[in-house]
Amino acid sequence: MVSCVMRPEDLKALRDQQPFVPFRIVFTDGRSFDIPHRDFLMITKHTLEIALAPDAETGVPEKIVHASPLHVVRVELMQPSPQTA
Repeated sequence: MVSCVMRPEDLKALRDQQPFVPFRIVFTDGRSFDIPHRDFLMITKHTLEIALAPDAETGVPEKIVHASPLHVVRVELMQPSPQTA
C-alpha cells in the first residue's frame, strides 16, 4: 500500500512502471477504483480519468469516472492478473 500525497506525476510513474502492477486508487470520499491495466487511467495535471466496466468482448469501457488527484488518499498494489503478468 502506498499512502501519501499523490501528485499526478506519482500516479503516472505508478501507471507507467514496467512491468505493470495493477493497483487500486482510494479517494477521500471512500470510493475506490481498480486499475487492472495502464490503459484504464488517463492522467492530466488536474484530472484523473478512470475507465470502468469494460465490455468483455471489445474491451471498450462502459463509462469514465472523472476525479481529482488531490482527493487520492492511498494507492493499493494488487496481484497481477494472468492477462497482465
